[in-house]
Amino acid sequence: MKKLFIMLCLCTMAVCANAQKFGVWYGMNLASVGGDVDADSEMKFLNIGVDYTAPINDVFDWSVGAAYVTKGAKDWDPSFIQIDANARWNFWQSDEAKIGILAGPYVGYMINDDDIDATGLEANKLDFGIGAGIMGTYSNFSLKLGYEFGITDAIDGPSSPLSSFYIRVGYSF
Repeated sequence: MKKLFIMLCLCTMAVCANAQKFGVWYGMNLASVGGDVDADSEMKFLNIGVDYTAPINDVFDWSVGAAYVTKGAKDWDPSFIQIDANARWNFWQSDEAKIGILAGPYVGYMINDDDIDATGLEANKLDFGIGAGIMGTYSNFSLKLGYEFGITDAIDGPSSPLSSFYIRVGYSF
């Protein structure tokens, strides 16, 4: 009986593992600093990451990812290692494609803030926020459009949450 149970568990894991996907993506964002800081938005072109997606059921997926992202504003380009987690509701599906709405938290750690040193201000190393967007997939390709709203201040002192509109293209395998 014990061997039968173990064999059944292994078979179930093998079938479920087929639906899970790893992906790589590249993107860009229109980054800005909000709050009391007067800074112009700027396009940032260095955003790259990996993610893991697994279905919860026929309509919902969840994913977790790690990325190198550039945020900030004009003349300030802080770089972050960012971890995010998203739940996705797939409101339209076919055999090859699906479109869904996603949302979830992210946390980033600043690894490069050289540009702010000249201003005399000190940057916070931790960025925490909430992201939301829409994602479409066709076969192994994906397109994601979204917005990340920072909750923590990027600079000590004034209110300065980081936020960005983003576009990402990806490939899953």
